Amino acid sequence: MTQNQLHLKKKEYYWKDHFFGLLFFFSIAIYTFIKYTPDNNAKYLCLIFMILSLIICVFIILNLLSIKNYSITEKELIEWSFLRKEKKVFALNEMESWTEKQLKGKFGNWEQMVLYFKNGEKTKILSDYFENYAELKNVLTKDITRNTEREELNTKKFEKKLAILFLIICFLFFYGAYNALQVEDIKSEDIVVFGDKTSKKIKYIQKKHSSVEIKLEQYPEFIFYISGDALKATSRTALIEDIKKGDSIFIGIDKATYRKEIIRVDSLSTSEKYFPNEYISVESVESKEFHYLELSANNFERSENKYISCFVFALFGFFFILMSIIGFTKKTE
Repeated sequence: MTQNQLHLKKKEYYWKDHFFGLLFFFSIAIYTFIKYTPDNNAKYLCLIFMILSLIICVFIILNLLSIKNYSITEKELIEWSFLRKEKKVFALNEMESWTEKQLKGKFGNWEQMVLYFKNGEKTKILSDYFENYAELKNVLTKDITRNTEREELNTKKFEKKLAILFLIICFLFFYGAYNALQVEDIKSEDIVVFGDKTSKKIKYIQKKHSSVEIKLEQYPEFIFYISGDALKATSRTALIEDIKKGDSIFIGIDKATYRKEIIRVDSLSTSEKYFPNEYISVESVESKEFHYLELSANNFERSENKYISCFVFALFGFFFILMSIIGFTKKTE
């Protein structure tokens, strides 16, 4: 075989984008797995996001392993990858044209070069992966015509694919709007109210998602918390000032959670067995003298929030459907 004249050298951290992408989506998959139970799946779409995140993780891994290596001899371009050990050979005298596309990212710009051959085959090379990409480009494109007509056609195809993606996203947002409206009021028969004494002073945790945390003597392994819509409906200051350590308090929590976590007569889900949750959401709070969080006030806040959430989801849905229409109707100059 003719001696290699040029070997494309990969950048030292060419895999970094794949690594951070994999870490991000795998974290989402773990988080949604922990949150998923058959009871809340219909409301929070945890199972759907977990499956989608795992599928994306698989695609990221396959994409990383399929990054190609290249060598050039006097007459041939040789291509191979980790997934395909068998080398593919392109005759340089069979190359008829090439195209180039400038790509922009958050942390920099790079080029995508596509080589087209007379037998209908093509290969794609990205500058983001290789240190000596410019040298390779000069060697391969010397005396070969750049096909600008094909570039325009590729741009149109990309815009159509993007329009389809926006259409899918808009349907997801509209489904989110529909799903937001399915939030129902909490009925008294859906919760269990039980009494205990506080083992610590009630704390208000102020952060991005603020909450009130209650610790009880009989259940030291759990943190009973009030957050979100329930926190808005709570007389927070009175609760913290009135209830001291050792005082009696009555809290209401979801009946299914009470049966699984408190009295443990129902079996735990797979995620709950392997990732036990110490936090239990509180839906009502009272003492013998005062109601600090009433179910009616909690439901009012939930009702207000569901219409706001529906509006936001629908707004984004209309935005993406507009972007999709523009993509389908846009004409390349």
